[in-house]
Amino acid sequence: MTLAHFARLLGVSPKWVLNTMRALDLPPQYTPALARRLSIARAVHDGVGMPLPAAFAMARDALAAWDGERLPVTMMGTSTDDVALTVDVYRLLSAMNVRLADLRESFAPKVRGRPPRARRDPLEAAMAWGLDLSLLRDNLRKSPHARLRQLDAMRAFASAVRRTAAPTRVPDV
Repeated sequence: MTLAHFARLLGVSPKWVLNTMRALDLPPQYTPALARRLSIARAVHDGVGMPLPAAFAMARDALAAWDGERLPVTMMGTSTDDVALTVDVYRLLSAMNVRLADLRESFAPKVRGRPPRARRDPLEAAMAWGLDLSLLRDNLRKSPHARLRQLDAMRAFASAVRRTAAPTRVPDV
């Protein structure tokens, strides 16, 4: 997955992805698992104002606690306060899966060079140009032995025609 694919999957700019990967000290490997975790971390960061490293750690815990159901995951705060954060993991991952489907169907990164020309069947091109391919097809249906017999017969016919039609030479005077 490229940076452009990854950024489109998260719904952010590529610059945001690069800055976030640098801030979280992550290697530049763009995987769907990392995209799921960053999607949840971004929602927590934007919604609550939690610092991104803490939101990234909480996203790991939320994904681990999520059982695949539609129910939201409630995360308890780390302090002694009575604070809980409810994360709708199913909704966030559903939105990301919609972007992933859109990415697979419609988004193609730019490719260097000229686009490849469509290859045309040479036999169809010959027929379109006006060549009759019926004799070629008939000969290819025959066995190799039958084709050799036909070739020998044509050679014998050609030598017989040459012998009978040999011009008589007039002596030079």
